[in-house]
Amino acid sequence: MITIYDIARLSGVSKSTVSRVISNHPHVSAETRNKVLKIMQQYHYVPNSLAKQFRQKQTNCIAILVPNLNHPYFSQLVSYLSAACYERGFKTVVHQTFSNKQIEIDVYTQFQRNEFDAIILAASTLSEEEVAAYTENKIIIACNEDYSGKYFDVFCLNEEDLTMKATACLLDKGISKLGFCSDNIDSPLQQARLKGFNLAHDKKGLNSNKDFLFNHISTIEDGIILGERIFNEHLEIEGIIAGSDFVAAGLIKSAIKNNIQVPQHFSIIGFDNHPISLVTSPQISTISNRIKDMSNDLVDHVIRKMTGSKRTPIKKVYNGEVIIRGSS
Repeated sequence: MITIYDIARLSGVSKSTVSRVISNHPHVSAETRNKVLKIMQQYHYVPNSLAKQFRQKQTNCIAILVPNLNHPYFSQLVSYLSAACYERGFKTVVHQTFSNKQIEIDVYTQFQRNEFDAIILAASTLSEEEVAAYTENKIIIACNEDYSGKYFDVFCLNEEDLTMKATACLLDKGISKLGFCSDNIDSPLQQARLKGFNLAHDKKGLNSNKDFLFNHISTIEDGIILGERIFNEHLEIEGIIAGSDFVAAGLIKSAIKNNIQVPQHFSIIGFDNHPISLVTSPQISTISNRIKDMSNDLVDHVIRKMTGSKRTPIKKVYNGEVIIRGSS
């Protein structure tokens, strides 16, 4: 990444002269100004005019790192986190990584340049050891993902226990041929859910069917497409842990189209207790995620750490609730 020192060297002037050009100082000749500006344009240099200020004091800006705002859960999470930050006098900047490792690393590089005071990490393409190495001793708080809490603070839902309870609700009704949906099966959160799904089967002396584990399923459209596959290919699935209320809504849409009665012939449990779960027919059984409580607690914790609070990592786990409605 090109720096102000590189611009000075390439322009044949001092760093202070480049700084005067950036700040539009009057005591710079037109010739020198044009030369410096031409080099800056050529190398796509964007000056960080607040860098000096950032080195001297807090920016009052907190970065939120998510894979994609199109994902219903992450858009809701960003909304709550941003509101909590704003109420406490802090700005937020949202970085979408699109699950691209290099984009995520670039955000950590900005963090090292003190462009924001802390990062709230909602999902990562890296291991927690790698995240810790890239962020060194700076303030990073993970939410959503079920990290160990060894390297940095973690706020998360007890995904394993809740998924186990939701799965048990269906198994207890004699619905033994179950499917499981995930948006990214490799993430710690989805692994925790899958573990809970399998544990519920183990407690009943049953085996889950690996052919009924569906990955990269996160939207209403994904739910519709999956439903079409299940119902048109006559897959022997009697119920499903949908992974999100949006996926569940898509499955219900497909079931109605294919004259499949929910829950008489096909039971569905979503996740997140999103308002969409109340507008389908039947309403969606779901799992509350404590997202608002977690967001407020997390932001308070970030601010305490920014003001010199004890920096030993903590892990706070929230217990949600399985909410049974008409779809199961």
